[in-house]
Amino acid sequence: MPQLARRLLGAGLGSSAGTLAAGTSLANALGYVLTVAAARRLGPDEFGAFSALLALIVVGNVAALAVQATTARGAATGRPVAPAVRSGLVMAVVLGVGLCALSPVVSAALRLESVVPAIASAVAIAALAATAPSLGIVQGRERFRLLAALVSIQAALRVGGGLVGMALHPTASAALIGIAAGFMAAGFVAWAAARPPVSSPRGGFAVRATLSSGAMLLGFVVLTNIDVMLARHVLPTEVSGLYAAGSIFTKIAFWLPQFVPMLAFPALADPERRRGAVALGVAAVAGCGAILTALTWAVADLAVDVVAGPDYGDVVAWVPGFSGLGALYALAHLLVYAHLARGDRWTTAVLWTVLTGYVLTVEIWAHDLSGVLVPGLVAAGMVVLWGLSRERTHRRSEDPMAVG
Repeated sequence: MPQLARRLLGAGLGSSAGTLAAGTSLANALGYVLTVAAARRLGPDEFGAFSALLALIVVGNVAALAVQATTARGAATGRPVAPAVRSGLVMAVVLGVGLCALSPVVSAALRLESVVPAIASAVAIAALAATAPSLGIVQGRERFRLLAALVSIQAALRVGGGLVGMALHPTASAALIGIAAGFMAAGFVAWAAARPPVSSPRGGFAVRATLSSGAMLLGFVVLTNIDVMLARHVLPTEVSGLYAAGSIFTKIAFWLPQFVPMLAFPALADPERRRGAVALGVAAVAGCGAILTALTWAVADLAVDVVAGPDYGDVVAWVPGFSGLGALYALAHLLVYAHLARGDRWTTAVLWTVLTGYVLTVEIWAHDLSGVLVPGLVAAGMVVLWGLSRERTHRRSEDPMAVG
């Protein structure tokens, strides 16, 4: 517990925890720069399409997260990682080819002018899956300084590519082509740094472990990102652009404490360190979310003007709700990773059930911005309550003397 506390709250940028926190914060800050630049450069209609496709990339990234988690768990426990590495490479090829084939469907569903941005999104998703084994090995071996560097480099190349694309041509297509190129370049850097083994005396693939992790992560990632796509689908294009602008605040509150579950994951997989990691992680993430929500409520007008510009003034009243949604999802993020480390399959079922209810509610009920945001708050709260109650149940089952 003391060691984990030093890592989570650590003494400064010289520590592993401080370096990882700085790296993920830099990556997120660069992401916000890209989003803010897109909001100002593209205008509401193109920005709505751009945000929907970014959400699609985040959802598609679940394959990479599953590979990274499987590889990290193997590296942390000393098991062979080559099967997980091979699984990541195969998954990258399958995703790239399959999503390119489905690009006309994506284009029609999101009312895009061409299939080009959908194809660029498919390439980006494939590049993320190919990069994941490298990040997983570094994370599992608790080389957090290198992990921070790789995360920062990936963000810089992604954002740089997107900004160059928009500078050349102010469209969602140009931005996404640049983003895809950035992800590919970052993949080469990560492989050169981590050198994940592909061959091993033991052949095969880590299919079962990867799919098990993927099912849980997919439910969570879809739940936390589908709101922008749903808004694009069910609301008028101008209103979906307003929702996309509000979702910037959701992303800020969600991703700012991202380093906590990333840092805690090896401890969450260790029975001796797990309880302290959960307690400290929940306190850190919940505190961060409460502060951010209160802050955005106090300066909502200024925040919207700085982040999105004067064209998005109608979203000011909803800014605290968007920040609260991100704070709840950040807490759910930590709890889902705690359950992933334990292999709790009930959480997978709960996530998909909540997701289904959320989508149906929005499709049936939503006719304005609140019709997408309010059900999202309810869904996020349900996942957090489940996660906390599940941790309490596990704690009591492990400690027969626990009471209350």
